[in-house]
Amino acid sequence: MTALSRQTLSQLPDSVARPSYLDREPRVGIAHIGVGNFHRSHQAMYVDRVLNETPDAPWAICGIGVREEDRGLLDALRSQDGLYSLSLFESDGTVTSRVIGSLREFVLVPDDPAAAVARLADPDIRIVSMTITESGYVEDPENSRTAGDDPVVRADAAGDFAAPRSAFGLIVAALRARREAGVPAFTVSSCDNVQNNGTVAKRSVVATARLASDELADWIDRSVAFPSTMVDRITPRATAAQLETVASLLGDVTDAAAVVAEPFEQWVLEENFALGRPAVENHGAVFVDEIDTYEFMKLRLLNAGHQVLAYVGLLRGHTYAHEAMADPDVTVWLERYWNELALPTTELPSGVDGAEYVRVLAERFGNPAIADTLERLATDSGDRMSKFVMPVLTQARSRETFTEVASRILASYAVAVSETTSPVILASVSDEVRAALSDEANPAGFLAAIDWLAPLGGDAPFRDAVAAQVRTLRSR
Repeated sequence: MTALSRQTLSQLPDSVARPSYLDREPRVGIAHIGVGNFHRSHQAMYVDRVLNETPDAPWAICGIGVREEDRGLLDALRSQDGLYSLSLFESDGTVTSRVIGSLREFVLVPDDPAAAVARLADPDIRIVSMTITESGYVEDPENSRTAGDDPVVRADAAGDFAAPRSAFGLIVAALRARREAGVPAFTVSSCDNVQNNGTVAKRSVVATARLASDELADWIDRSVAFPSTMVDRITPRATAAQLETVASLLGDVTDAAAVVAEPFEQWVLEENFALGRPAVENHGAVFVDEIDTYEFMKLRLLNAGHQVLAYVGLLRGHTYAHEAMADPDVTVWLERYWNELALPTTELPSGVDGAEYVRVLAERFGNPAIADTLERLATDSGDRMSKFVMPVLTQARSRETFTEVASRILASYAVAVSETTSPVILASVSDEVRAALSDEANPAGFLAAIDWLAPLGGDAPFRDAVAAQVRTLRSR
């Protein structure tokens, strides 16, 4: 067995597609912060398609890791010349694999923050994109976060961004260096599941800069493009069985950085890239002037649907999304959420049939080959519930069945998180929040104790309904 590399590409079976452009040494024009599975199944794949068609396009990617935890993956990718396999698992058991080569460089910020700043300050870098999860944005009024409260960002600013350790400190330092050198500002592109993610990213960058310099913050506010995007592809952590399947597809070549995903893909972007962009519209992406309706649809139906599925499913003893989708005692609540609360309050993009959209979502959630875990869906629970589910609940309060459906959803969230022993789920749950969720004497007390639930906490009949649901679920 030999490791995947440029030298071993020829040893792959003919059924495995591979990049055709590596000998052209494509120039790097994108720096991406957060080189996780989703980036590699989505944005890096789109750029790989662009480079296969136009190998001289200056849009190869430099992967940036800001955390020490990123070292293992980045080292694995470096050892494989930046190559990895992306395998798509169909619901009928069909699996196809290809090698992606668009990641050409890697920088780990903890090793040399100054070098990371210099790489982003290079005029060749036209776009700095990121997938840092919903909880990674440091200026977030919806969750009462401010950049000044983040200890890493605060330390970056106290050191005048000379050796930044945070994603936003790094971006600010690089933008300042470009400004001082007379180099135009790169575009900052968020690829996270956050409504108006361009605006949210801008808010975090500007607020981080303002900790050190109002002048710099004002310049960033005026001069830097922050397009919003909508991204979609279910990309779970690979299981042992999936990795065995991938290994069989790769023959005698081993891949220490394999990614698995569903076949479905979607990327909708605002046309707001100041220094150019790859022609991803030729490869499935869609550019629009107004992205709001696409964001609303996806966040309120897919992402919020995942939250409903996760907590109701966990309480039924399920591990995987497809197991939960096969349980009518779970899907009844998901379908009621979609049909009674979300669809009636969601403006859909022109030409999109809401009923068909959720039908396809149900098929995707139920794909057994993906083996997506409910644990993964329940990570960053507070951030995801507040950003995906809460806007729907707030707007659907006048719906006839609101109390019944919403109380079940929130009670399921409370009981599932209070009872779980999963370190993955609990990693983002503070002791205070868990105590509120676990309070048997006041089963609905968490509505008042958790900031993002405050809009519902003052409704006495709703509190009573939630309390009743919590008691029922605890006694199951």
